[in-house]
Amino acid sequence: MGVVLVSPQNYIIPRTFLLSEPCSNNVAEYNALLIGMQIADEIAVKNLEAYGDSKLIVNQVRREYEVRHENLVPYHNATIHMAERFKNFYIDYVPRQQNEHADALASLAASLALPARAAESTRLQP
Repeated sequence: MGVVLVSPQNYIIPRTFLLSEPCSNNVAEYNALLIGMQIADEIAVKNLEAYGDSKLIVNQVRREYEVRHENLVPYHNATIHMAERFKNFYIDYVPRQQNEHADALASLAASLALPARAAESTRLQP
């Protein structure tokens, strides 16, 4: 997984991370959002715009969709609580193919997550 923070001056702060436990895509998306929000909070961002490639998560955070799966409720609540730490918080949906930074970071994170044997088998043989 990965997050990319971009300042108003177009400074780019990419971060990749691996989740320690297997989880659903929705849980992973919430984790990525929460990690990005935490990083922004730690560097004293006051106005945060977040963009995600999961319509479900974005619309749940915008409170346009209900959170129907019980396992997502704690992540949703944590996200809403974290959003309150910012003076202004905005979130919107951006398809991954329209977000070059996030797409490149996601590809990098996925390649780093490959087990050593799988990574070796994907290398070109001389």
